[in-house]
Amino acid sequence: MKTAIVGFGSIGQRHYKNLSGLAKNIVVFSKRTDVVLPFQVRSWRDFYKNGPYDGIIIANETSKHISALKKCMRMTKNIFMEKPLSNNASGLNDVASGLKRKKINIWVGYNWHFSKTLLKIKSILRQKKLGRVYYMRVSVGQDLRGWRPGRDYSKIYSAKKKLGGGVILDLVHDINYPAWLLDDVLIPQISYVRKISNLKIDTEDFAESVFIGKKTGAIVSVHQDYLRTQGKRSLEIAGSKGSLVWDSLSQEIVLETPKKTTKARVPEERNKMYEKEIKFFLDQIRRGKRFSNISEAIRDIKNIEWLKKYGR
Repeated sequence: MKTAIVGFGSIGQRHYKNLSGLAKNIVVFSKRTDVVLPFQVRSWRDFYKNGPYDGIIIANETSKHISALKKCMRMTKNIFMEKPLSNNASGLNDVASGLKRKKINIWVGYNWHFSKTLLKIKSILRQKKLGRVYYMRVSVGQDLRGWRPGRDYSKIYSAKKKLGGGVILDLVHDINYPAWLLDDVLIPQISYVRKISNLKIDTEDFAESVFIGKKTGAIVSVHQDYLRTQGKRSLEIAGSKGSLVWDSLSQEIVLETPKKTTKARVPEERNKMYEKEIKFFLDQIRRGKRFSNISEAIRDIKNIEWLKKYGR
């Protein structure tokens, strides 16, 4: 299987490492001169010369995702796009139609869908152990200054609006996975999206958003920030039969019902999620069946645009 990666930043390097154990003949398109790779190209012309490819991973800056996607559509029938799909919703419906018309598969990389912990929580919800879900509180925070050691935080894409940075896009997982857990479509209701710190960035570093489930009626609140000293994700769910609490530091799920409290620790190595999503992508290619989650990814971008536009 011949594969390629477009972009070789931190996430591109992670995908390269994981892909190396599963596939050979990996072509990397990156203009970086500070890395040594078995096979690297530095122009689209050379990238085309080495194609076609069985699958391509797009892992460049968010603002360049769609332009790269359009170029890659000439060279493969299978595309893995690192999240988020784009930094704005302009033209995304046309892109989706073009992919469908040309029968090109696309998978946007929401790696938390492959988390042991969240899969366990999803199973709990599907088994109705919490009954009807009343509300869900989602929180994620990360100190931007120390997120990528060895790099000036003010120069990475997260800090720059024109590159698709900003906490609400950067941490889109936490807007996406609640809908996935609930098997529902979330409708944005209200938000507060701001830069509240003295970080040297031109993007927002703080967001509070509220959604309502179209089918379930569940109220979902999402907190995202670049400010928390110790990076952490957490989740709280309250339902008619019980409640559930989880956080990424303790790696413990606490399930409470009127009769008992159950605690289950679910150890998880972070990279395993990324390994599983790439393996899933390659498995789908080998099976030769159609696959796509672009409608989900477009919905996330449209929700984020709404939150930014109508937020207080």
